[in-house]
Amino acid sequence: MEAFAEGRPIDRGPLNIHQVLNHVRRLSQNGFGKNVRFIESYDPSLPDVFGDRDQLIQVFLNLVKNAAEAIGSDPHGEISLSTAFRPGIRVSVPGTQNRVSLPLEFCVRDNGPGVSEDILPILFDPFITTKPNGSGLGLALVAKIVGEHGGIIECDSTPRGTTFRILMPAWKEAPFGADEDAEGDRK
Repeated sequence: MEAFAEGRPIDRGPLNIHQVLNHVRRLSQNGFGKNVRFIESYDPSLPDVFGDRDQLIQVFLNLVKNAAEAIGSDPHGEISLSTAFRPGIRVSVPGTQNRVSLPLEFCVRDNGPGVSEDILPILFDPFITTKPNGSGLGLALVAKIVGEHGGIIECDSTPRGTTFRILMPAWKEAPFGADEDAEGDRK
């Protein structure tokens, strides 16, 4: 619950998402995902994301843990981690008429039994869970963090698997002099 109430600023900067995903994969393979086959499909030319490393690790660790739990003890269980650059994706920002470019796509896919259709529309709401001992806060926290990073998260599910797709903005270096005020002094 503290994570929802925290008002501290996010410590964001340019970040290679592949390093985050590799860290999450290694953690998973040494714990809850040791019996799952991981498949990686990364776009090597992907620009950096503007993000907080620890928070994005939390996002992907939660998604991978949920995927591993959905797969259960299936000996053919697979989790696919993928990245792609989609320069044409632009979405509307609530409250404005602006459209924002979210060209970075990160996906976590599993070949588990899928999410039931009745849960899908409210999947990211707090206290929604299908786990006997779940709190229902994991995906709500994931959606909150992704939103605070200027991104969106979507879920597509079938009886043969689930895909969580995160779309985020790329990091852009500030133009020279952008940190100066009108008199040329550093801010």
